[in-house]
Amino acid sequence: MNQKLRRHRRYRDLTQRQLAIMVGVKEMTISHFETGRSIPDPNTARRISECLGVSVEELFDEGCAA
Repeated sequence: MNQKLRRHRRYRDLTQRQLAIMVGVKEMTISHFETGRSIPDPNTARRISECLGVSVEELFDEGCAA
């Protein structure tokens, strides 16, 4: 999950801070998601996927290639 999130965020030329503001979480929270230190709850996962323009499954499903 962490690599997909980072890849999609960078592809859209967003910083962790910018994505955090869009999602409504702290910048450190995005960092923790990207490093695998924590995982988003379903509502946060949905907001992240909407901000990045991908499905939740595409972003967080370990079996999908990104």
